[in-house]
Amino acid sequence: MVDLTERKLELIQEVSQIRDEQDLSQLEATLLIIKDRKLRLQKGKKRMPKKFDPDVVRRQRGFKGQDKDAFMALVRELKIQEPVETLLALLTK
Repeated sequence: MVDLTERKLELIQEVSQIRDEQDLSQLEATLLIIKDRKLRLQKGKKRMPKKFDPDVVRRQRGFKGQDKDAFMALVRELKIQEPVETLLALLTK
């Protein structure tokens, strides 16, 4: 099998022998397509963090936690008298 360096040299020789303007234009267009594909693949790759940090993910996604004071105000406003066990039992019926 021919190694990469030899293949490149053979390709350079073939390109240098091109005399037709249209053939050269087609070759250039193909080369641009290949370069563009490589560039898109490189942009798509993201580095994996060494350690998973859920706080970083939350910040990146714009997650905002619940406002504890507002939540507790709603709970007090409901004035629930039943024990938690009774309320849970109502959910399972």
